[in-house]
Amino acid sequence: MADFLARNWGNVASVVGLVFSILAFVFSKRASKAAREARDAAMRQSLGEDMQGALRSAQDIVTYLRDDKIEMTLLRIGDLMNQCSYLSARWEPMLSEKSRNNLHEVAAELRSMHSVLAREIRGDMAKQKARLAKAAQRVSSIFNEERGTAANAAEQESE
Repeated sequence: MADFLARNWGNVASVVGLVFSILAFVFSKRASKAAREARDAAMRQSLGEDMQGALRSAQDIVTYLRDDKIEMTLLRIGDLMNQCSYLSARWEPMLSEKSRNNLHEVAAELRSMHSVLAREIRGDMAKQKARLAKAAQRVSSIFNEERGTAANAAEQESE
């Protein structure tokens, strides 16, 4: 046996090296896949957190409208319009077509609300209050739905 190893040392070392290389390749592929899955899970969680922040802003709008705090409502609508733009730009590749359409609908609704409030800030709000409250509630519902979609995607991946 020692004589065989002495004569074929280079061949044996090559075979052993090849086996270790194959094992290293297999383990690196598994590690790469696990890292990719962990990154995707973190991204889905981050999307859910972004949707949660937008939902809180939308709920604030509903509250401020109910309490007739028009200036705060306008400020919050502006903030939410910015959040909406960020969400669309940041998460577009990960969002379904329905979610992208929802965000576009929310942005249009927010622009409309902002326009009405800016015009009516000096006038009588009684006429517009019911319509604005309904629109604000719709915006809040959409963000809640999108937050649920993001949470569901994160949970499905972890299974």
